[in-house]
Order: sequence, then C-alpha cells, then structure tokens
Amino acid sequence: MITKVLILFGIMFLFLLLRFPVFLALGLAAAGIAVLFPGTVPVAVIGQGLLSGLSNYNFAAIMFYFLLGEIMNGGGMSNRLIKFGTAVIGHIRGSLSHLNILASMIFAGVSGSAVADTAAIGSLLIPAMKKEGYSGGYAAAVTASSSTIGPIIPPSGGLVLMGIYLSVSINRLFLGGMVPGLLMGVALLIVSFITSWKRNYPKTAWRGWKYAFLVFRESFFAFLLPVIVVFCLVAGIGTVVEIGALAVGCAVIISAFIYRELNLKQFIQALCRAAENAAKVLCILSCAGVFTWIISSMGMAAALAKFITGFTTNPTVVLMICMLILLFFGCILEVNVIQMVIIPTMVPIIRTVGIDPIQFGVLAMLVTMMGLITPPVGSLIYITAGIAEESPLKVIKELTPFTLALVALVILLIFFPGLVTAFPNWVMS
Repeated sequence: MITKVLILFGIMFLFLLLRFPVFLALGLAAAGIAVLFPGTVPVAVIGQGLLSGLSNYNFAAIMFYFLLGEIMNGGGMSNRLIKFGTAVIGHIRGSLSHLNILASMIFAGVSGSAVADTAAIGSLLIPAMKKEGYSGGYAAAVTASSSTIGPIIPPSGGLVLMGIYLSVSINRLFLGGMVPGLLMGVALLIVSFITSWKRNYPKTAWRGWKYAFLVFRESFFAFLLPVIVVFCLVAGIGTVVEIGALAVGCAVIISAFIYRELNLKQFIQALCRAAENAAKVLCILSCAGVFTWIISSMGMAAALAKFITGFTTNPTVVLMICMLILLFFGCILEVNVIQMVIIPTMVPIIRTVGIDPIQFGVLAMLVTMMGLITPPVGSLIYITAGIAEESPLKVIKELTPFTLALVALVILLIFFPGLVTAFPNWVMS
C-alpha cells in the first residue's frame, strides 16, 4: 500500500511542479496508478469517479457564491462599504489599515472567497494606503491576511465542501464559522493597531457623526445584504443553495436598480467570470472524486487514523496533530488539493477519537486559508505583491506578525471548542 500511495502522490506532485492545472495533476495521477497497477483501479471506476465527484446537490451553491462576489465587486457595494468605514474610523491612527480588515470582515459575509476579497479590497485600498505613506509590503500584508477571513464567515464555498466531507449540516457549519471569523478580525486588528502606533501611520480629520450618518444612508443596502444572508441562516429559511440564490437576486436588485452601477453587459461579464471560476473548482472536485476513491480503496485513511491514534487518543492532541499536518501541507500544496484530498483522509480520525466535526471543519478551513499567506506557494502573497508593486519577500516579512496572531487563534479554538460550537448549538436547538 505504501508504495502505491507514494507513487500516486509522487505523480501528482510531479505534474504540479510542472505547473499542470490541479485537476489534470489529480486525474493523471489516478490514471497513472490505473496503468501501473491494472488490478488496483478498474478503468470503469475512473469514469464513475469523475461523475460521483460532482454528485452532490450542495455543489450548486459554489456558483452562486462566486457570482455574489463578482456582483458585489462590480455593483458599487464594496466602494460604499469602504467609504462608510473611512467616515467612521478615519480619525484613528492607521485607519486605512484597520479599515482594510473591517472591510474584509463585511465583504466576507457576502463573497466567501479569499481571492475575491483580495481583488475587491486590495485594488482599492493598497494604492490608497501607499499614497497615505504606508509601506507597500505592509499594505499588501494586511490585505492578504485579512482576506483569509472570507471563507470562514458565512457564506463560504469552502465550508460547503467541508460539510459534505464531514457529513454534517452545512448551515450548522456556516454558523460555526461566525465567532471564529469575528475573532480572526479582532486578532488582526490588534496587530494592526500595535504596528500603526509603532510606525506612526497617518490618520484623517474627523468629519462628524452627521457625515458618517449620510455615508451610512448611502451604503445602507450594501450592509443589508450580509444581514439578509445571516438572518436566513439563523432562521433556517432555506438550504445553503437556496440562500445563495436569494443573495444573488438581492445583489442584482441592489446593484442594478438601487445603486444603478450594474448594467446588462457588466452582469453578463460577472456571470462569465463566476462560471469560469466555478468550473475550475468543479473540475478539481470531479478529478478529486477519483483520487480520493483510490486513496480509500488503498486503506490510506484507515491506516493514517490507526497511526495517529497509536500515539494518543486524546481529542485535543489529535486535533493539534491534524492542524499541524494541514499547516505543513498548506506551505507546499494549493488550497483546493488540501481541501479535496488531504482533509477527507482525516475524517475517520476525528470520528474515531470523538472530535466535534463542526469544530474540526472550521479549524481545518482556517488553517487551510493560512496556506494562502505562507511561502512558498501562498497565492495571496503574490497577488497582493503584484497590486502593491512590491517584492514578495517584503510582503512575507510583513505578514509574520499577522500569521502568528492567526496561529495563536487556532490554539485558542483547539482548547476552547465552545467558541466554535456554542453558537450553532444555541441557534439550531
């Protein structure tokens, strides 16, 4: 079994290093095992696996949440949220830094995508921060780190996948991400405040509550959208797919008919971009279905569970080991591979030792997102460095305190599971 597993992952890593698309690396690795070990993987299983990898109704939500982020970004909603934040906290030292984090928290309640957050907020705030005197590396770092909040605060395509793999209520998992998402914002804001005071970053003049109220009135409907999403989740009004469709409909009405910044051409462009991004994820899911079937048939998940529980069956210690493994893989693999290949192998382990699947799902999502800001693979490092026209090495250096703050939060959530599970248990009861 070990030989086959090493060859399977070796082929996958080889094609990833050759910069093949993720779905192709997974598919070719599966096909390679079928060719090298004919009795291991029947050819018919590959075709069945490609279909079974997509055979879940909840995957439809992924398209809606991609489209939601695109509409919000192009329909004037992001600009209004940022303008309101500037009006309220602009007089605090390092205000643009704090605003960057707060904007990510609000935007997370709609887009659920780290990359969408980076594109929407980074393109607006990184140039503005540089103009105000912030270093390019710091502006990129605060944007990259705050964008990781997106997939934790609901709605989130990543948590949809997590709920499917863990066989738990996706609505409950969404609610489980709310408190940790807010705590992520608090942790990053603490670092932002300390850094801003140390470096004497700028602040703007206070323009009064009257001006703040006027700006809030202008951005009211932009705030209303995440409130609608959260209310539907808490009230249990619909499934995760239905809530996604409702949110898209509300976003179109707000952007096209209230703010009048979304025309038919822009909507079609947003639809195309969302379809392209969703198709990339669904292609990976399809090939991951074959890949994970092969891993399961080899007994890798059961062997990994037996190996870890051979050392300890203490749920807290096992959870820490799982998070360390995910943190390690986050440095060398893309997020999609970790979510669709590595995490499913850990499901038998958490079931064996009795770890709450909601706690595990939210923590796994958080640690996986940290892979986006850890070298050498961390994609948000290079995206924000490009926007800031700064060296990735400087961005990595500035990211260090933000990353340490997130590590501290992960440890806190491991030892205090109620921070994840209490809210969904209270709502769903």
